[in-house]
Amino acid sequence: MNKRYQYGKKSDSLFIFVKEGKEENFEEVVPGINIELDKNDDIIGIEVLKASRFIGDVHKPIELKH
Repeated sequence: MNKRYQYGKKSDSLFIFVKEGKEENFEEVVPGINIELDKNDDIIGIEVLKASRFIGDVHKPIELKH
């Protein structure tokens, strides 16, 4: 897995990859944020709907502060 995230500009959704696998189920943990699960209920990713309201322009480099 090369990319750690994928942003869909048209859908304004951000998917953060945790590990490889096929989605079998998901849980909405809070409105607009889903945890995607594989057949063993292991987390394979996190989906953020309407992502721009949280992170602005996802194509700009993200500066991490320590």
